[in-house]
Amino acid sequence: MAEVVYNVGKDRVRAGLLTSGTTVLRAVLIVTSKTGADNPDLATVAAIDAVGTVALGTERVTLTGVTITIDNANDRINIDCANFAFAAAAGVTGLACLVYDATTDTSDATRIPLGFFDTGFGAGLPIDGGLNATVNDLFRIT
Repeated sequence: MAEVVYNVGKDRVRAGLLTSGTTVLRAVLIVTSKTGADNPDLATVAAIDAVGTVALGTERVTLTGVTITIDNANDRINIDCANFAFAAAAGVTGLACLVYDATTDTSDATRIPLGFFDTGFGAGLPIDGGLNATVNDLFRIT
């Protein structure tokens, strides 16, 4: 079980390129295999998709209510969003979720991955009835 913030995602935060109200984040499920997709050195969504037998689901969910705040009391940056859901997809098993910055990039070859999440997925979650994600601070970057 892992939650990984990709190094290029950390750099976007450092450079001030993620801001409340203008940043567009999207989520996609990782299907087939997740092995190697959690490597923090991967720099694009296409690079993640190209790892071994990793494959991305077809649905891309735009995250709403994205807020980015500095939490000086806890010495971190919090990135949050509203809960979101993936539609039902018969025969599809989600193995992990990938969140990426879709603010300006129109191709997976240039989209910047922010985080990989597989906690709670276990050996995989069937998406036959959809999948709801409850979010309480999407990222806490220290």
